[in-house]
Amino acid sequence: MNGPKPTVALFSTSFLQYSQTFIYDEIRHHRRYRVEVFCQERLNPAQFPYQPVHQLKPRGGWLGELEAFSQKATTWSPRFHHRLATGDFRLLHAHFGPGSLYALPYRIALGLPLVVTYHGYDVPILMSRSRYLPRYLRYWMASGLMFRFVDRFLAASEELARLLVELGAPPHKVEVWRLGIEIPKADPPPRFPDQPLHILMVGRFVEKKGFDYGLQAVAEAIGRGVDLTVSMVGDGPYRSAYQRITRQGAIADKVRWLGVLSHDQVLDLMGHADLLLAPSVVARDGNRESGILVVKEANARGVPAIGTLHGGIPEIIEDGATGFLVPERDPGTLAERIVTLATHPVMRWEMGERARQKMIEEYDIVRRVEALEDHYDALL
Repeated sequence: MNGPKPTVALFSTSFLQYSQTFIYDEIRHHRRYRVEVFCQERLNPAQFPYQPVHQLKPRGGWLGELEAFSQKATTWSPRFHHRLATGDFRLLHAHFGPGSLYALPYRIALGLPLVVTYHGYDVPILMSRSRYLPRYLRYWMASGLMFRFVDRFLAASEELARLLVELGAPPHKVEVWRLGIEIPKADPPPRFPDQPLHILMVGRFVEKKGFDYGLQAVAEAIGRGVDLTVSMVGDGPYRSAYQRITRQGAIADKVRWLGVLSHDQVLDLMGHADLLLAPSVVARDGNRESGILVVKEANARGVPAIGTLHGGIPEIIEDGATGFLVPERDPGTLAERIVTLATHPVMRWEMGERARQKMIEEYDIVRRVEALEDHYDALL
């Protein structure tokens, strides 16, 4: 493309939550497009500095609050419409299915192509009884319009792509889209096999993460004589249940509860870990993972992972080569894999090396954003 860079309007309901660092990384790596952000609420601006961001709140005074309330009720913002109609925008991009409802009116009114990235919970929710809940009812009722007017559906895993087509998305509009990560330039720091195995679990303490099965597996591995420690990063409603498991399994002294950490702190912690566990499961309401970024980030630092045969995890971990895959809700098999990697440090190191190479070849964010811009090109 010649001349000024085409402008993309990126819709993110709250810009930006700590759990959505991937959005920030993505927009900062654009080369052939420029991005303006549209959000209901601006969060953590010191941690995620970016301009321009068009926000409804906090905006100062009652006017911003009133417009934010109105947009939440109707999905329409006069101020956003004025900016989109008078600016030189070429394309709309929304993250998460429910958030796409706030971009859909401008797709219809202004005829700008709309891309939506789906990340996990936002697809199966349309197939579960949760779609009748007040917070999701409008999203479900508007799904027919969504399938008609969205120009490209980017699904974060092959499973999500298949589910979107089953729900009614035109197959020719659906593409698998895997989020990239920043690859550290420095080689991973040395790991010392004579020290206790340092296991890491990172994420919200909710059902789909499956950390309860991970802790059960840790207790079993310790019972088999493995010397290890566990760092738990995150928080959520399942915290007390997890802590109860550590007490029942007599491993409370082996587990550190680090709470919610910044992205940089998590990456630093990965540099000192030996193994990442991602024991995710399909939750009772159908919620599931797509491509777990912490697995990619750990792999990029030479840390192998044990994950479940779930969602997009098998697309990241190559069983027996870059890590291990185990069935969901199977702490026994998970414990066996922990014991294997704890007692075979050379295998663990080799898996970490292969995992890092896979991340360099397939998930480098620079290349992934170049591929995203190719999607934009095709729509324009």
